[in-house]
Amino acid sequence: MNVWIALAVVLLILALLAFITSRGAQDTRPMFLWGFNAMGPVTLVYCYFGEGDLSHKALILLMVGLYLLRMNIVLTRWYGNTAAAKLKDVMPTQQVPWLAVMMVMIFGGLYCLPFYWVSQLQGTWGALQWLAIGVYLIGTLFHFGSDYQKRRFKQDPNNKGRLLNSGFWGLARHPNYFGDFLIFVSFGLLAGNLFGLIAPLTNLVQYFADAIPKSEKMAEKRYGEVWRNYKRQVKCFIPFVL
Repeated sequence: MNVWIALAVVLLILALLAFITSRGAQDTRPMFLWGFNAMGPVTLVYCYFGEGDLSHKALILLMVGLYLLRMNIVLTRWYGNTAAAKLKDVMPTQQVPWLAVMMVMIFGGLYCLPFYWVSQLQGTWGALQWLAIGVYLIGTLFHFGSDYQKRRFKQDPNNKGRLLNSGFWGLARHPNYFGDFLIFVSFGLLAGNLFGLIAPLTNLVQYFADAIPKSEKMAEKRYGEVWRNYKRQVKCFIPFVL
């Protein structure tokens, strides 16, 4: 079977399951769980059909596996502390099944596309692979570290109604998004060509066209002038830059 036929079959099955199991959902969690976890089977498809060396396939499987492990912790145990959890207040739940399908296609289709070229790579690791690992580790530090910091902050009853503006959150207003972006940059680097840009560019579009505007609108409504002062002092995405 051709890799693209296998990929289409897997994505259609995942999309169908996502739609069926997300019907009647009371929050937005199912669509994120299906979206992120679609990356697992899609990566396996690319690695199974790819003609590259095992070392390159093992690297991408490890990186994706660790990423999904962290995301499942965030989406199950820490979900209430995320901006995604608050979307249920502004998004009709009847949209969730359709958005779950869309998330499967975005994560499984666009975000994973660089893995096709990774699965074709021959030879030992070079500077690009080590650079990708370094970017991945920095991204993980920001992504997981900032989510963990927010969880600890929210667990303290003394912080109820307060805005977290220190640590990672004193470097950028969305340090977890920045970390996530770096992780997809690392995936793109592993592809070794310009097609690898598909993943981080898709990630940027998702954040700046959708996630960040919604998150900032909800934050301003909740924190008012405190948020506006924070917004003037702290960069949005890239610490000290953007």
